[in-house]
Amino acid sequence: MILQRLAHGPATTGQLADLLPMSRPAVSQHIKVLQDAGLLVTTTSGRNRWHELNTDALGVVEDWARRTAATGRAAPRLRPGPADQGDTT
Repeated sequence: MILQRLAHGPATTGQLADLLPMSRPAVSQHIKVLQDAGLLVTTTSGRNRWHELNTDALGVVEDWARRTAATGRAAPRLRPGPADQGDTT
């Protein structure tokens, strides 16, 4: 939900907390995880912390997801070879 909201533009911690059914400290913890993962950029202006998406990092995630999805679609077409059928000796 946080990433979905930030896709529409920057928001403060309070604005994000107002959207979610959890306490502000819990929202802050989620934001910290997203920051540590490099998905958010946070700036401080006065008493407000503004959060926005790190589009460079999200581009990498999107590329990874696309490649993973393509691999997932190809996997059912693969047939196991003799080495994949287990050792019977």
